[in-house]
Amino acid sequence: MSPPSWKLGWSCLVSRRTSFMFRSTGPEGWRVRQRHFEAITSLVRSCRRFFPAGSASEIWSEFSSLMENPWHNSSFEGSGFVRLFLPTNLENQDFYTNDWVRKTMELWESIPNCQFWNSQWSAVIARVIKNYDFVDWECFLPVLFTRYLNMFEVPVANGSGSYPFPVDVPRNTRFLFSNRTMTPTKAIAKSVVYLLKPGSSTGKHLEKLVDLLEQYYHPSNGGRWTYSLERFLLYLVITFQKRLQHEQLNKDNDKHAHLFLGRPERTAFVKILLKLIDRGQYSKNERMSETVAAATSILSYVEPSLVLPFLTSRFHLALETMTATHQLKTAVMSVAFAGRSLFLTSLSTSAKELHPAGDSNTFMDLLMISLSNALLGMDANDPPKTLATMQLIGSIFSNISTLDDSMDDSSFMPMIQMSEWLDEFLCRLFSLLQHLEPSSVVSEGSHSAATSGTFLVEDGPYYYCMLEILLGRLSKSLYDQALKKIAKFVRTNILPGAIAEVGLLCCACVHSNPEEAVSALVEPMLSAVISSLKGTPATGFGGRGVLETSVLSKAKPTLSPALETSIDCQLKILSVAINYGGPVLLRYKD
Repeated sequence: MSPPSWKLGWSCLVSRRTSFMFRSTGPEGWRVRQRHFEAITSLVRSCRRFFPAGSASEIWSEFSSLMENPWHNSSFEGSGFVRLFLPTNLENQDFYTNDWVRKTMELWESIPNCQFWNSQWSAVIARVIKNYDFVDWECFLPVLFTRYLNMFEVPVANGSGSYPFPVDVPRNTRFLFSNRTMTPTKAIAKSVVYLLKPGSSTGKHLEKLVDLLEQYYHPSNGGRWTYSLERFLLYLVITFQKRLQHEQLNKDNDKHAHLFLGRPERTAFVKILLKLIDRGQYSKNERMSETVAAATSILSYVEPSLVLPFLTSRFHLALETMTATHQLKTAVMSVAFAGRSLFLTSLSTSAKELHPAGDSNTFMDLLMISLSNALLGMDANDPPKTLATMQLIGSIFSNISTLDDSMDDSSFMPMIQMSEWLDEFLCRLFSLLQHLEPSSVVSEGSHSAATSGTFLVEDGPYYYCMLEILLGRLSKSLYDQALKKIAKFVRTNILPGAIAEVGLLCCACVHSNPEEAVSALVEPMLSAVISSLKGTPATGFGGRGVLETSVLSKAKPTLSPALETSIDCQLKILSVAINYGGPVLLRYKD
C-alpha cells in the first residue's frame, strides 16, 4: 500500500503547541493539561512524515537561532523544538548533508554533562542514521561512540559514574519536552544497529563499547546503571530483529540492497551481544535475567550456530554447579525461551553444520535432559525455579501437536515414555499442591475468596498455561490416564490453602475435554456437596421447612468446622472448574 500523497504544514502545529503552552489552565488542573499536552506532542510526531519538501530547512532556520548561545536556557528549548518537529522523510533528504551532520555534532558537544541535551540530539541523530543511508558517518564514529559511552554514566575506578557537574535544565523546559532523566538507550541502540554496513568500522567501535560495558552486566557490579544497560541490550536485539525483517522483505526490490547486512555482519553482531548475555545471564536483577533470556531466544533464530551451542553449554554448567543453584532457574528459563528454535534447528537439514563432529542430536538431547530434570525443579520452597520449570514444560509441549507413547524413533521425543513421565509429573504436581497447604489448622472464614494467593497464581500465568498446553496435547489414552489420577486426587484431598490451584487444574481438564472431565470431576463434586448438605437441619432460610420465630431465635450453625471447610473448598473449586464446561453442564441444571 503506497503512502498518502497529501502534505501538512508544520507552522500551524508550532502555533498550536505554543498557544497551548502559555494558556491559562483554568479549572482543568495540571493533570488534564499534561494529558492534552501529550496528545499534541504525539500528533506532531505522527505528522512529521507528511511535512513537504523544504520543511526541514525552514524548521532548522527557525529554531537554530535559539541555540547560538549554548549556556542560555533558550538553547534547551531550541533543541527540544528541533527534536520534535524536524522531519526525516524522503522529501527532505536533500537537507541532511555531511556539512549539516558536522555542525550538529559540534553543537551537541557544546554542552557537556547534560542528559536532557544528550537525549534531544541522540534522538535526532538516530532518526537521521536510520532514514538516510547516503550520509558518510565513518569520520564521526569515534566521537559518537565516545559520547554514547559517556551517557551510560558507569563508574570508573572509585568514581560514582554520575556527571560531576551536571547542567541543570529549567523545570518548565523539562515539562514541555518530555524527557526522562536516564540514558536514551533506545536512540543509542537504533543508531548502532543502523550504522552497521558491509565494510563499515561500526562493528569495531561497538566491540570496544561492549568491552567497556560488559563488566557492569556482571551480577557483582549492579547499580543504578543496571536498568539502562538492560534496556540497551533489549533495544539492540529488537532493533536488529526489525532491521533484518525489513531487509528480508525487501531484498529483491530495494535499490539499497547492497547495504543490507550479510552473514559476516550478522555473525559479528551476535558474537558481540553474546558477551553481554554471558555476563548478564545470572544477574541478581530479575528484569535483566528475563531480558537476557528473551534476547537469547531472538538471536537463536538469527544465528543458531552461535547461540544454541552457547545455550547448551550454560545449561550443562548450571546442572553441574552445586554452589550456585540459582543459576539453574535462569538456565531453565533460557531453554524455555529458546524452545521453538531448538526444535526447528534439530529438525533442520543443516543441523549437522552446527556440529562438526556430526552429533546433530545435541539440541534434542538438551530438550530431553531439561525435560527430565524439570520434574525435580517443582519445589514449593523454591518459587522462582518452580515457575521456570513450568514455563519450560509449557514451552516444550507447545511445539508438539500430540503426545503419545506410540511415537517412533523419528518423533520429537524418542527417548521418553510419555506415560511414565506423565505419572511422575502428576506425582510431583500433587506433592507440590499438598505442600502449599498451610501447616496450621484453618479457622472458620479465613478463606473467603476462591483464590489462595500462592505464588502459582499470583506470580505469573505459567501454572495454568502449562496445564492447558500439556493436557490439550495428550492423546486419548494419556488424557484418560491423567484424568483418572487427577479425579482421585481431587476426591481424596481437601486443600484450603490451594483452592485456586486445584480449581485451575480441574479447569484445564474441562477445557481439554469437557465431556469426560465434567463426568469425572464436576459431577462427583456436585454429588458430594449435595450429599453433605442433605443431612443438615432446615431453618427456613433456604426455602425448606417452616419459618417460625421460635426456630429463628434458636438458629445456630449446625455444620462442623471440618464439614464446612470441605463444602466451602468444593464449591470454590467448582466455581473455577466449570468455566469451560459449556453446554455439557446443562444436564446438571436440576
